[in-house]
Amino acid sequence: MQVYPLIMNKLVMPAASRFTDLKIWDEYKVMLKSERLSLEQLRQMQLTKLQTIVRHAYENVPFYRQRFDSIGLHPEDIKSIEDIERIPPTTKDDIMANFPEGITAGGMDRNRWKYVASSGTTRKIMGIHDFRKSTLNWAAGIRAHRLAGNHRMGMKWMEIPPHMCTTICGINDGPKGEKLSTKKLVSLVKEGDFGGAGRHVYEGLYSMRHDLYKRVTLPSFGPEGTNIPESDIVSYLDSIRSYQPHLLEGLPLYLYTFAKYILDKGISAPRVGVIKPFGGSLTPYMKQIIATAFGCEVYDTYGCSELGFMAADCPKHEGVHLFMDLYHVEVRHGDRAAAPGELGKFYVTDLENRAMPWIRYEIGDVGRYFEDDHGCGRRGIRLEVEGRVQDTLVNSQGRFFTSDEVFDFFHRREEIDNFQLTEKSAGRYELLCVPVEGKEVDREGIARDFREFFDTEANVKAYAVKTIKAEDGGKFRFIKAKGHDRL
Repeated sequence: MQVYPLIMNKLVMPAASRFTDLKIWDEYKVMLKSERLSLEQLRQMQLTKLQTIVRHAYENVPFYRQRFDSIGLHPEDIKSIEDIERIPPTTKDDIMANFPEGITAGGMDRNRWKYVASSGTTRKIMGIHDFRKSTLNWAAGIRAHRLAGNHRMGMKWMEIPPHMCTTICGINDGPKGEKLSTKKLVSLVKEGDFGGAGRHVYEGLYSMRHDLYKRVTLPSFGPEGTNIPESDIVSYLDSIRSYQPHLLEGLPLYLYTFAKYILDKGISAPRVGVIKPFGGSLTPYMKQIIATAFGCEVYDTYGCSELGFMAADCPKHEGVHLFMDLYHVEVRHGDRAAAPGELGKFYVTDLENRAMPWIRYEIGDVGRYFEDDHGCGRRGIRLEVEGRVQDTLVNSQGRFFTSDEVFDFFHRREEIDNFQLTEKSAGRYELLCVPVEGKEVDREGIARDFREFFDTEANVKAYAVKTIKAEDGGKFRFIKAKGHDRL
């Protein structure tokens, strides 16, 4: 290991955990141990934490107390993990209607709360993390990077976030907090204010986190669209080549755009240790193209701003392993629990956030779960995330098509650089196609092939356009569906 990462991992972070209440490293070590627990042990841990968070929510959060009382449910009624299904899902509308007072806990130190927000493909959702939840999320981020690509603190890291994240969680993420001062830290320790010393260290390290992480953030493509000038692509690749990061993160579409350019031009890719897309769905075809172009492993993780890091890939690349010590995820198809491998909606319960409990949160993602031990050494359930619920199509025979499936269908065509498919009404679709430079789009042929792939009865009108613009949140919606409520 290089000298700086060695100092960070062996000295700085352990010292912060030992001498302050910033227990990131301690929590990280506990998390790594949980990765080796059996599925039964993890489920027992989940049940204990679930019972605790349900009781806390009932006693301290007005929204949940009213909801539980309205259905005659008491915390003591939760005797098994399956009993959580008796609680109605928490929707984004519930969060927005009750935020902040109705959905947050009373009797806590709000001075240490951290406000977060989703970048929002369709709308932003606010959330709050208490101090311990923030600490756990920081530790979970270190855990995700370690497990998905063996990236350690202090190794070079470069990211290219979505447009909205440059405001929410990237370049301009608000006040940087008070800088770390040795003089103030010593003064607080002499006064016996160890809590204040811990807060000062936390704020100082948080304000320095980009430097501590060796993390460089490049600007997003912006809200204009998918077709950025070739000179901009070259500039991005030059920046990556110059920095030579061990970890390269970015919106999947950005990384896919770079990869296609590298392969089309036949040029050498920048030297990168591992690539980890974030902020959007990574389809199998995108992953294949990115890995081929850059000549390195591509690892996936799963999470969101309002909750945090929830799952991470492993070298087998057969789904992401859920952090079962931190979250419980249900996959449901209609009004029943989905079977392993069956497509369904995700409902997430955060087992640790006391400030703002998320119980059966309808996160808006769709996918599958698997319980089998596939031999990597981590025995918790695996999730296969296949896109957003509102981007899931259903044909006239009732078969569901995820956005990943549809994306890969169109992007395997040589003449299409990008696309957007909108369901105008039942059975009627508008297809916008951005052609590859120098090629023409066979609109009738594409519409015909899509009908054969999706639904022979579908009415598809295709148009050639110059670009696909991003949504307000800076992310891209390539499928806009209406029949997803049947999932």
